[in-house]
Amino acid sequence: MKFSHSLQFNAVPEWSSKYIAYSHLKKLIYALQKDKLYSSVPAVTIEPETRPLLSGAASHDVYVNRFISALEVELRKIDKFFKSQETGLIANYNELKDDVEEFEQDVLHNRVGSLSDAVPSQIRKKPSRRFSGGSLGRGEEVDDDDEEDDDGREQDMGSYLRRLRSRSRSVSSAPNDSEIEIYQSRSRATNDTSNFVSPVMERKITLKKRLVAIYMQLSELKSFIELNRTGFSKICKKFDKSLDTNIKSEYLSYIEKNSHVFNPSTIKRIQLCITETTITYAQLSQNRFPFPAPGTEDELLDLESAERELSSHLREHVVWERNTVWKDMINLERKAQNVKTESKNLSTISKRYHVKEIDDNGNVTIKAESLAQEVPLPRTFSDLLRSNPLQLLGLCLSSPALIKITAILMCFLTLLVCSPFEDVMQKNCFAILVFASLLWATEAIPLFVTSLLIPLLIVVLPVLKDSKADGGLMEPIQASQFILSTMWSSVIMLLLGGFTLAAALSKYNVAKVLSTYILSSAGTNPKIILLTNMGVALFASMWVSNVAAPVLCYSIIQPLLRTLPRHSSYAKALILGIALASNIGGMASPIASPQNIFSIGLMDPQPSWGEWFMITIPVCLVCVVCIWILLMITFPLDPSLKLLQLHPLKDPFTLQQWFVTIVSLGTIILWCLSNRLTGIFGEMGIISIIPLVIFFGSGLLTSEDFNNFMWTIVILAMGGTTLGKAVTSSGLLSTMATIIKENVEDKPVFVIVLIFGLVILAMATFVSHTVAAMIIVPLMSEIGSNLPSGDHSRLLIMVACLLCSGAMGLPTSGFPNVTAISMIDEVGDRYLTVGSFITRGVPSSFIAYLVVVSLGYGLMKTFGY
Repeated sequence: MKFSHSLQFNAVPEWSSKYIAYSHLKKLIYALQKDKLYSSVPAVTIEPETRPLLSGAASHDVYVNRFISALEVELRKIDKFFKSQETGLIANYNELKDDVEEFEQDVLHNRVGSLSDAVPSQIRKKPSRRFSGGSLGRGEEVDDDDEEDDDGREQDMGSYLRRLRSRSRSVSSAPNDSEIEIYQSRSRATNDTSNFVSPVMERKITLKKRLVAIYMQLSELKSFIELNRTGFSKICKKFDKSLDTNIKSEYLSYIEKNSHVFNPSTIKRIQLCITETTITYAQLSQNRFPFPAPGTEDELLDLESAERELSSHLREHVVWERNTVWKDMINLERKAQNVKTESKNLSTISKRYHVKEIDDNGNVTIKAESLAQEVPLPRTFSDLLRSNPLQLLGLCLSSPALIKITAILMCFLTLLVCSPFEDVMQKNCFAILVFASLLWATEAIPLFVTSLLIPLLIVVLPVLKDSKADGGLMEPIQASQFILSTMWSSVIMLLLGGFTLAAALSKYNVAKVLSTYILSSAGTNPKIILLTNMGVALFASMWVSNVAAPVLCYSIIQPLLRTLPRHSSYAKALILGIALASNIGGMASPIASPQNIFSIGLMDPQPSWGEWFMITIPVCLVCVVCIWILLMITFPLDPSLKLLQLHPLKDPFTLQQWFVTIVSLGTIILWCLSNRLTGIFGEMGIISIIPLVIFFGSGLLTSEDFNNFMWTIVILAMGGTTLGKAVTSSGLLSTMATIIKENVEDKPVFVIVLIFGLVILAMATFVSHTVAAMIIVPLMSEIGSNLPSGDHSRLLIMVACLLCSGAMGLPTSGFPNVTAISMIDEVGDRYLTVGSFITRGVPSSFIAYLVVVSLGYGLMKTFGY
């Protein structure tokens, strides 16, 4: 949780405006950072009392002085408020302490005849003093029940505290008349002495309630000090990091010496009061009071029980408050979302009902369309029955998804009846293939739902052949067992292993530490910074997937983006460069993207990680450099552009980070050597179990991290695997490959790569990379294995896999593009538009295509693909 949220969550609600204005100071830091970069800030006169705390050049640094001045305003506010609260609370504490001592003396001398006698007359007559100006609620009226026993009195403390919270946060100095009425002694004339509560017990319970209230107030005051001191420490650290200064230690030392609230003696005094309150509460909780004299057998206090009981009351109080504050925070967030939604709706309405007309003289007039043309749509079943055909047509046309599903379903039913294939199983499998491909391409329903639909259709329709029955139909029981067994395979385990490494490297900031270290060495040259960021995105995509890599990179460059002028073309180049490099990084390692893992599962034999890297590393590096040159040409640099120097994270590498790094490297090495370790581990999927067991078994990753895995991608890969098994088992893949082979068998393999490369690139641009791979890779495998010149299935699969990652012409062409198009500046405007992707993404896709079919093809032939 960010400190700004933690501060809001842990603050006392009534004191929320008295804490350090952390968010405001963060904005000031960003403004000063930008001003310093462009040297546009004017000189500021500093008050004499703030100048001595700065030493050397820092006292003459105008940016440091402006920040210190803002800190001084916050410090004075906090210190003034704390003094007022402390004065009232300490007075109430001392008064309560005197009351406890007086009670002890009364008990020792047997002077407590009734509660009215025990309470001093001056306290009964004068109004109660308040701690923070509000009523504590000590005058709440409670029905006097003669049947209430001692246990009931103890339980009444809980209800008393609940009433306490509903009132203002103050502590009354003494019980008022209403409380005296509550705890008046019982009649001694009654014969039923079991319900009799002595005046001593009555007074003791009253004092314990007041001690609980004082304990909560002291604890909150202590928390007020700690939260604000943490806030000053964090905001100074952020300032030092952002403006490359070193004021944190000096300023924290200054506020300890020059403020009352942060003086070490202050918190010691508050802690001493808390300790004494606990001791007093423990004394009152003993079987007899006053506390036995030293040397007796009962001299040991049960402080642990008293502290546990007081902490329980405080915890209940804090939980209630935080629950309320959290609800308020959620409500504010919901209101913000509602405002956004309403603005969108208003925008839609304005576009829908207003028409702008321009006459010959250039005058603009806006006319409202008639609302009478709107056809009300039925909302209930009875309205549907009474609807005329026009209303029903409007209902259907109002849902684009319904139109898509209906059209795709009609196509599916048509292919079941009329198909280019004569074999029943191939006819059914072709209909399923087209049906699933259209649903994936249009996203009429979620992608993973389509994947779950595939096994159902495969079993219900006769698709699978029984190899034991001379090519006959497989029975539904056998078909369901076979198709479900194929859904969990080595490919899925490898996918989960990749997710595990990505989660561990991201959670413990290993990837971010390495990335910031690399970026900090790039200097301030805009061209070098862009190339370095693209290289970091490429490297991160190899290990934390090309889904998480752009998110990581964008978080790192946020300080840089904040200092750029609005509508700067360099910001667009930076964001687009990271997205395109992340797409290229999707082909760099077997776990970089799901289509790589899916493709490896279809290769026979499967390539080792070393064999994969020998092809992909040179291809990726050349692609990134070419795209960098393209961005430099299409986004010319502003001569006045100045960039912020990024700094690496200064926190030392922890033992957890070292452990995560060692386990990740060990897993990657085992994957690289998987072909040589088949006698031990079998397939690569078994190796993936090692990081799963280590990270989740040790508690470094939790069940929440496991639930956050991209399970929709896992289900999507399962659907692709089952569809591949179906088209293979039915013979459809062999038939289609034979038809295509007859048209291309007389052509060289390189020509086949050129032709199918363009088809794959176009398909992957308009549908997701993973879906395109699941549709086209099995076909490429079958075509390649039946070419007259030999088995080239591994080569064609590899080309198809790499080109799927290289398709990046549209904002929807991959996860990195979707992330990039959603990036907004400080005022909510998007950095990129669809036009930015088309004018740079399409040429980048062709660059990737040319590199893969030239350099990549040559490397594949060299290494025996």
